[in-house]
Parts: sequence; structure tokens; C-alpha cells
Amino acid sequence: MKVLVIVPFKEDHMARIREAAGSDSTVEQLVVKNPKPFDTSLRDAIMQADIVIGEPPLKLLHSEGIPVKWVQMTWAGTDMYTDTVSGFPEGMVLTNVAGAAYGHIMSQYVVGQILAITQNLGMYARQQLTTSWTDLGENMTLEGANVLIYGAGDIGQCVAKRLSGFDCARITGVCRDTEKPRPHFDELVSLQRAEFLLPQADVVVGCIPNAPQTKRYFNDRRLRLIKQGGVLVNVGRGNFVDGEALNNVLSEGLLRGAALDVTDPEPLPRNHPLWRNPRCLITPHISGGAFAHSEGTEERICEICCDNLRRYRAGEELAHRVC
Repeated sequence: MKVLVIVPFKEDHMARIREAAGSDSTVEQLVVKNPKPFDTSLRDAIMQADIVIGEPPLKLLHSEGIPVKWVQMTWAGTDMYTDTVSGFPEGMVLTNVAGAAYGHIMSQYVVGQILAITQNLGMYARQQLTTSWTDLGENMTLEGANVLIYGAGDIGQCVAKRLSGFDCARITGVCRDTEKPRPHFDELVSLQRAEFLLPQADVVVGCIPNAPQTKRYFNDRRLRLIKQGGVLVNVGRGNFVDGEALNNVLSEGLLRGAALDVTDPEPLPRNHPLWRNPRCLITPHISGGAFAHSEGTEERICEICCDNLRRYRAGEELAHRVC
């Protein structure tokens, strides 16, 4: 069994991956920054691999005669493979790390951005650049707040857990299966029902997976339904929020502020008005960073990869299987 690792795992993690793959397997690491289909070294390595750990270009996976049987992603989102015209190669297995790897670190980002907006920290940071000592007025408290979290999986549950320590009045999760037990939520509702809760929502968090019914979900109409003075944070998919509509609503002062770690498109064009909107905080898709960002997240990704390698060797069903 030949395993190709194309992400920058540290050597101690690589040692564990080699152990999980077994002594009769070959494990090679080839890290290519921003891998592209025309990268000769990557193409040659993939053409000799049974298993790839990482995110190889889809075009390479469609190469004729490719021996790859299984791709183990180190991301949660699979859009690069599943939301395409060509689709993921038939007969090849795809697994990801959704539901286990990113909740801890991304929930910290979400809470951090909520606090930055409610305590005017973004405004004060801008004010510091002009050496201005000006009280910007009332803060917003999370005590007694109604929170609506779109996406009640691992990330949403971690967000709910952390926000519960702020004495929020009610934390509601939005998901497809409202009967499945999901800790830290006071209530679970469907996407259709959630719209009726927006006028009472002080804080809205988007960490929902990509789906046709959620594209541009937060259009002008729904953004205006959010309780006046509310906060919006989006870390799920950029196309969940209409950027132009959000800029208009923020400029009119209907929302206290918004934080976006994902945009549509990415990167956000330099001439987009949200860059200059003082009520909007923008980061370059880093809330779920693992390699060179979060050792804890990298450790959890390694655990998932090793567990699946052992399952593969034993002929057992793989965890986190997408297709």
C-alpha cells in the first residue's frame, strides 16, 4: 500500500501515520504549496499512490490510469470535489474530517468576533490609528441575548457551548435533523422555521455546510429581518451571505456589525464596499486554520487520518465517508 501525504504534518505526526499504515506500506510526504494539476512532481507522485492524504487537484484525480483508491481530506468542506460539474471520480473513496476537527478553534474565532463587535473593539482599533481618545458609547451585552446558529454540527455545538457561559437567554440551532440529540442548544429548528426567529435574534452565526437551498440565504430581505442592532458572524460558506446586501444593511445601521471569515468570491475583490465598511470585520478564511495555525486542530486531523488508515487495513468501514 502506497500512501502519499501532501499536507505539512510535523514529523511526529508523520511517524504515527507510518505506524497506522503498517510496516508493509510506503508513506511519502510531498508538500506542494497551492498544488496545481500541471505540477510535474505532484502528478508523478499521485500516479504511484493508492491513498492520498490531503487535497489533490480534482483534475489530477481524473487522470487516465490513476491508481488512487481513496482520498483522505484534511478539510471539513468537500466543495472542491463534490460541487463541480465533473464530480468526484467514480469508484474512488472520499473521506473528510467534518464533525471532529475544527469545532474547538472555529468556535473561539466566532466568540472572539462577537465580543469584538459587541464591545466596539474593531471601532476602537481603527480609532487608535488616529490617536483618538473617544468613548464610542454603549456596548452590547450577551446576557439575555437570543442566539441563532445556522449549523448544529460539531462547529455549531462548540459555538453554543462557549456562548452558554455568557448567560444568553436562548441558543437555537438550525439543522436538517431536529430530532437528533445535539448538546448545548435550547432548541433545534429547521431552515424554514429559522426565518421566523430572525426578528428576535440578537446574534446570528453561520457555520452551515454548502447546499443549494442555503445559497444567498441571507439576501436583503432576510438580513433586514434580523433584530435591529444584531450581530452576524459567518464562518461556514461565503455564498451563505449576499455581500452587497450586507453592505447596504450595515451602512443603514440596521445591524451593529458583522464578521466574515468567508466571502463570495474568495478573496473578496479589492473594490468591494465591505472592505471599507467600518461595521464589517473581514479575515481571510483563517478561522479553521490547522497547519501552522492550531496544533490542537492538527492533532485531531492526525488522529482521524490514523484511525481511517487502520480501518482501511482491517477492511472496516471508513469514518467521515463522503462518497
